Amino acid sequence: MRPAPAPVLASLTLVWAWGSLLAAQTPSEPRLYLTVLAGYRVGRPLWTLNHQPYAVLVPSTLNPDTVVVAAPGMYDTLDLQREFNPSFVVGVSGTYFPGPHLGFQGEIAFLGMGTESRCGFRQTQPLYPGDLDPELCATLDRQKIEMSAVSVSFGVVERFTPGGGTYPYLRAAAGVITRTHSTIEMVGAYTNGDHLSPVLVVADPNPTNTALQLTFGAGVAVSMGTGYQLWLEGRDVLAQIPIVTGTADPSGSGGVLVPPHGSAFINNFVFAIGLDVVFEKQRRRRY
Repeated sequence: MRPAPAPVLASLTLVWAWGSLLAAQTPSEPRLYLTVLAGYRVGRPLWTLNHQPYAVLVPSTLNPDTVVVAAPGMYDTLDLQREFNPSFVVGVSGTYFPGPHLGFQGEIAFLGMGTESRCGFRQTQPLYPGDLDPELCATLDRQKIEMSAVSVSFGVVERFTPGGGTYPYLRAAAGVITRTHSTIEMVGAYTNGDHLSPVLVVADPNPTNTALQLTFGAGVAVSMGTGYQLWLEGRDVLAQIPIVTGTADPSGSGGVLVPPHGSAFINNFVFAIGLDVVFEKQRRRRY
């Protein structure tokens, strides 16, 4: 057998030495990193208002761009619903691990929270001439309202098997979320000549667009080299959202409905992927 050439022997020696060095160390633990994330939030119902009496509205004879109640005590019936549409999420976060397992994280995320309405209609009998309610309900049904939101949160991350190339983790955070539109207000429309005239159907006199949120998530992170890691995560964002809680008095001013409402923590399930840029690592030696 021919002896191995000198370059091959040198290469084998270098591989053996490098393997010995790795054996003397555990893989590095990211301690400080910045994350860019993207995700998808699933849709879900928000509130439902069934069997709601609604005053019969007709165009005003003085101003066709406005409506008036046709006759006191005469009502159609509406079934109303509001839901969140699915949307995408983007954000950034920073994480610091003072030790191997427990870390601290701050995150800012931008998410679409557009809503969609549903409206079912039953007309009073006998039918009232010029009743605009069927058209108002038709414009509300499947009406989409674009709404964006910004969330800011701070929390903790608990990672398992730190120092490995792949590790699972849990996270919990609390913060605030700010939306750009009411989740209660509904505005319909009717045809007035060559244009549509808006009509406020459901009012939200005191909209609350900033509220508390809680986030709980679980995922797995995978090392992508010396300076990056990739993670996949499922999370539940519990956001405090105003919702309708009961039937409105249909005899309000101009027939506008002002239903009783409160707030509830609504589940928003998000599936996210993120890329971590690692700025600081920690290595531990085995002896």
